[in-house]
Amino acid sequence: MAMLNIPRTILRPARYIGSEPNHVRKDLKDVRLRFALCYPDIYEIGMSYYGLFLLYEIANRVDGVWCERCFAPWADMEEHLRQTGRPLTTLESHTPLSAMDVIGFSLTYELNVTNVLNMLSLGGVKIRSDARRDKGPIVIGGGPLMLNPKPYAPFFDIIVAGEGDEAIVSILTVSRDMAGERRDTVIAELSKLDGVYSAHTERAKRLFVKDLDRAFHPVRPPIPAVDSVHNRLNVEISRGCGNGCRFCMAGFGYRPYRERSFEAVRAVIDEGLRNTGYEEMSFLSLSSGDYRRLFDVIDYARKEYKGLSVSLPSLKIGSIGKDEISAMGEMARTGFTFALEAPTAGLRHRLNKDIDVDSLVTRLPQLKALGWRRLKLYLMVGFPWETEDDLKAVRDVIAPFRAAGFDINLSVSPFTPKPHTPFQWLPMDDEAVLDAKIMLIKDALKKTGVRVRYRDTSVSIIEGIVARADEDLSPMFEYLHQRSVRLEAWREFFSVGPYREWFELNGVDMKAYTGALDVHRALAWDVVDMGFDTQFLRDELNRAGAGDMTVDCLNGCAGCGLACSQTGGLAPDRKIEAVPVVPREDSGTVVLSQAPPKKVTFRYGKYGNARYVGHLDTMSIMVRAVKASGIPLRTRGKYHPLPKIVLTDALPVGVESFYEFIEIETDADATVDSTTMDDINRRLMPGIKIYEFIEGSLKDVVKDYLFLLVSAHPREGDLTLWRETGGRYFYTWQGKGVKQIWNQGMFSRIIKIGSRQNYGI
Repeated sequence: MAMLNIPRTILRPARYIGSEPNHVRKDLKDVRLRFALCYPDIYEIGMSYYGLFLLYEIANRVDGVWCERCFAPWADMEEHLRQTGRPLTTLESHTPLSAMDVIGFSLTYELNVTNVLNMLSLGGVKIRSDARRDKGPIVIGGGPLMLNPKPYAPFFDIIVAGEGDEAIVSILTVSRDMAGERRDTVIAELSKLDGVYSAHTERAKRLFVKDLDRAFHPVRPPIPAVDSVHNRLNVEISRGCGNGCRFCMAGFGYRPYRERSFEAVRAVIDEGLRNTGYEEMSFLSLSSGDYRRLFDVIDYARKEYKGLSVSLPSLKIGSIGKDEISAMGEMARTGFTFALEAPTAGLRHRLNKDIDVDSLVTRLPQLKALGWRRLKLYLMVGFPWETEDDLKAVRDVIAPFRAAGFDINLSVSPFTPKPHTPFQWLPMDDEAVLDAKIMLIKDALKKTGVRVRYRDTSVSIIEGIVARADEDLSPMFEYLHQRSVRLEAWREFFSVGPYREWFELNGVDMKAYTGALDVHRALAWDVVDMGFDTQFLRDELNRAGAGDMTVDCLNGCAGCGLACSQTGGLAPDRKIEAVPVVPREDSGTVVLSQAPPKKVTFRYGKYGNARYVGHLDTMSIMVRAVKASGIPLRTRGKYHPLPKIVLTDALPVGVESFYEFIEIETDADATVDSTTMDDINRRLMPGIKIYEFIEGSLKDVVKDYLFLLVSAHPREGDLTLWRETGGRYFYTWQGKGVKQIWNQGMFSRIIKIGSRQNYGI
């Protein structure tokens, strides 16, 4: 790959290099279709999204297709691109989006729509489908937001409604086989596929995978070069949700509830950890505690992978028992997050949120005995039935947790009605009302020690408008794009002003999209057939008004009309028998001996595009490669174990080196040789390479070094001219202050080397 030249002023330049461990590169002579998989937010967010890894691996398994990634640039990089006239490119090959054959966006959040238009524009692609005519790539929209496709249809050539696991294979296969034909011809053919909505279709049936055990699961995710929000192995244990919370888009959008078998989950864990060396794993599910083999998978991870931490990001109160807690208590420490949603049982019944707070309270002594001290709770406000007494009751709910000695972080979010849910017809409270309700909760929790965090209510109002948008709001997104609105998920870039301007200019009342909707009129998102009856949603809304609960899908049939037993969902009478955990012979279990540890020091280089990877991120990449190679790492700390490593001083970002060192501590009998070193190097990203290993401590290694400063022109000063070659001038510098020298911009490259060695540079 060509050496990039990213300006020194760019924050976190490693976001844009694209050569991470496990990234996919293909020989262009074997490629018939180029596919850009885009996530409309910055690198750190997109590289935390399970769906991206899933589609990336699936697409790259299609013969003749090369799938590359692209993320929204931060403001500084966008400014650089616009000033220089350079286009937004893919990460893997740095190809402009306009030169790709197919572009796909996965939209998971309402405020990322403007990022889509901005990325297309930066990539040299017309933002409207009808403006592309017969030029440019085919642009696809997918993700949960596309279950309401009409507002976004002008910007996409086709839209996929529902889960894209299987649809992406069909789309890429048809596009590959029709390469060279007219865009409109290809689009017309793609529009015939199941689950596709376009100008050629009037309605699309939502897609979903019927059998998770037969579905693909990513096991070689690219390891981020910049620490992402969730930099860990994601293991999907189930999909969908059977709880039927009436406000939840995910719960209805991903119906029916499906589980991945214990055997399949175990295989994903084994291969995923072997390919990544991750020290943390997250079990993905809309309700992790409902997975009926949860204890088995936790127990397997506990026994097979010492030092591994497991997180359960989505837990219903009362869904996790003493056995699961006990098993997790013996592992590296993770936090617990519970969705309370409403302070009182009566209000939770209206939401169809069947939780038993008392059952969690009874588990508090066990949690505390095992080392937990902090819990996170989620709460929503803005439901039409809630009273002041309901909100004030949050103090009584939290009192037992504080009495038990737990620190509580409470996150408060306004309710936003979402399509395809029983609450899709409900109004949103005004900003002032929402602010007052949040302040009521804060006041109720004064002097309790509870940390209360809450969403900006103006943000929630816009989320609600975009969620229930129709085709009349399509011009609004074009207007926002013209106003350079983007990166709205980030507080420093969000402003409600441009939205209000558009509504005022066009004489549209914002309350038309935040107010109550007529339960009997057609809705914009009715063009997607969800598979369940709309009347069921109306009935659920009526039951909410009456305060009645509906049975969850794990204990009966709610009667939504999906016919789970025929569509691959969880039939109420399905039984799952326990399967004993049988350790694999090559399980990769790390069992540290009681013998004194051994210290091994590696000399490595960081050069080329890897020079943009920061010090801590380099450390993470190195440690994970070492772990994945099978070398057991000694750790320190009981609840948050960290590997026992020692590093040389941090290099300034952008400076190269062939003389960096990392010391690890391992078992006395652990084998570290040239074969081991080669295995580690195969797991590292291009530009990071181990050159030698020394048995012993870093403090015993000779570390005399100097810097080579490379310039196209001779320089004056107290620097000693070393040599000139190939039209470049090389200087030696032995001292401090290299960061200041680099930031001055006088030198195109600075390279750290051992003063007693010649690297032939």
